[in-house]
Amino acid sequence: MQLRDIGEFGFIDRIARMAADDPAVLVGIGDDAALLDLGGPDHLVVTTDAMLEGRHFRLDWLAPEEVGRRAASGALSDIAAMGATPAAVFCTVGLPPEWPVERADALLGGVIDAVQAVGGTLAGGDVIAADRVLIDIMALGRVPCGQALLRSGARPGQALAVTGALGAPAAAVAVLAELGPDVPAEQTLAPVRRRFAHPEPRVRAGRALAASGLASAAIDVSDGLVQDAGHIAERSGVRAVIEAWRVPVAEGCVEVAERIGANALTWALAGGEDFELLIALDEADLPALLALQAVAEVGLTMVGRVEAGTGSVALDQDGREIDLPRGGWDHFA
Repeated sequence: MQLRDIGEFGFIDRIARMAADDPAVLVGIGDDAALLDLGGPDHLVVTTDAMLEGRHFRLDWLAPEEVGRRAASGALSDIAAMGATPAAVFCTVGLPPEWPVERADALLGGVIDAVQAVGGTLAGGDVIAADRVLIDIMALGRVPCGQALLRSGARPGQALAVTGALGAPAAAVAVLAELGPDVPAEQTLAPVRRRFAHPEPRVRAGRALAASGLASAAIDVSDGLVQDAGHIAERSGVRAVIEAWRVPVAEGCVEVAERIGANALTWALAGGEDFELLIALDEADLPALLALQAVAEVGLTMVGRVEAGTGSVALDQDGREIDLPRGGWDHFA
């Protein structure tokens, strides 16, 4: 049996079974981040995220500073999904010895810019020589005891809502793959390229949602909306239904889809790396959440519901299941 036979999440399940329990680890493998109780009024939130050249990014598509920004933003998005405030980030980079120093400076500058934009600091890391660029981020955050947002709190009868709009990173990847990195920076392509290269982890919105006590579960949309809804469903023991006609599609996606003969809604449902937040809540509480400034700044749209059952599905307005090309991102697929 090979890793591709069990997939990324099957392998994670195997690791979780091998790991020992510790009373200080309130939440371990299986959520956006680990939640630790080390004493005091706050819990510690810890996550890691790695990106490898040729697998997660291409340097003919992104400048080094954009690679660094995207890598840090992925880990910071996990912190946001837990409703935590970023504290410190540690960055390990693997770089070819022949790389120009200026490019290495730019890569780490992108990490620092992303971290400082949400009030954190780069506190350390490691540097190694490598055949291709590797960047591994460990992010630490803090959240008041009892306020952390987990994947396991969704209940039948609740609504599902998402911050912002979805699909732009997948649209950018699709157009770069179709037309090449030298595609002109036309006005219709600029919005999706910007969202792809300069993601904004929803740290302020996540903190506001957690502090309100009105969101019962959360996850960041990194593997694709439908697949990430499935992660909430699995941890909560429910069924997640995405009502596709409600899903907000990011600016520029429709124009890009028309340009290359693709489907913008498919990108929004299954594209991944949007780094928005998907939450479960009582529908009656949606206006109260929209009244929070940090949430209103990015928007919050109801996109589905929670039912008794298992798994996740996307339905059209006639109640038919939408056949998606794949179930989100899987590193070993």
